[in-house]
Amino acid sequence: MSNRLRSLNTFTMDDIALELGLSKSTVSRALSGSGRISAETVRRVEECAKKHGFRPNLVARALAGQCTLNIAAVMPSESSAVQMMFFHECLLGMVSSAEKAGYSVLVCITEENCKNLETILLNRKVDAVVLTQLLHGDKNLELLKKADLPFVVIGSGAGGEIAQVDSRMCENCAEFTKICASKVESCGEVLFVCGSLDVEANNNRLSGFLSGMESLKKNSLKYAVCTDVFDFENAKEVDNWNLILCSDDIVCLKVLEKLKKANVKIGKKNMIASFHDSILLEMASPPVSAVRVDAYSLGSKACDEVIKLAGGEKISGVNYIDCSFQFRESTDF
Repeated sequence: MSNRLRSLNTFTMDDIALELGLSKSTVSRALSGSGRISAETVRRVEECAKKHGFRPNLVARALAGQCTLNIAAVMPSESSAVQMMFFHECLLGMVSSAEKAGYSVLVCITEENCKNLETILLNRKVDAVVLTQLLHGDKNLELLKKADLPFVVIGSGAGGEIAQVDSRMCENCAEFTKICASKVESCGEVLFVCGSLDVEANNNRLSGFLSGMESLKKNSLKYAVCTDVFDFENAKEVDNWNLILCSDDIVCLKVLEKLKKANVKIGKKNMIASFHDSILLEMASPPVSAVRVDAYSLGSKACDEVIKLAGGEKISGVNYIDCSFQFRESTDF
């Protein structure tokens, strides 16, 4: 190795070419994935670059390839302050993964007419998109399908040909339902209070609830579904439900408020749990059992996947992350 290589702290593309006996143009094509370069040469160049901690000049690559090195995080505008906690965690995960790959994250708050996303796509401000919430008949999804740009959806239900990242929502809600319902005495009654079915996640939660109840051996249990939290108190005397399962933390907090107004005390006869956790449920009185989804990991994984797509990899179907069950006082009797 030359004295020049030994004396410099930074390892350059010229150094890789010199060490491997290749031309600089060959090294450049091997690192960028362009041109007809043998797999063996690509392997040698990548190993050498990794060994010496070489990172290509991303800005130069962006200028050469007309890339932006930006990824759009599409978030709903109508989210409440509580919901934004989830999307904020997703965003943090995205930013962390994007930064490692030399990308930045551009936040796109969507309106009903999809104008913000449409402008970003038309002006080519990003190289890829992560859709953080999937709606039933989602206009943003249809817009992304028509755009010549890679994208990933957080949640499932977008179709097998589309790359998605999910927490096995349906399966985990089914299992959580079975565990919670097993605490209800024979001939007890279970109610599922669901948020808007315009949100695909709630359709998955509903499917999970129904699957979990139908698979229970305790067939004497009765169950019902309330698809509007504001109809909850009119559905039946609120203290007659032995277990109330809620689609998410927001719905759960509203149900808790109605139970409190009706002077219903949470206990073995009246349990409550949620299919989505948050710090508010952990701090509730009593603390509420819930399914905890790692929003940070969802965002991080979605960003990793969309960067692969932007790099030319072919990815489709659902990539899953793990979640956990948090059992607290509201069902722990």
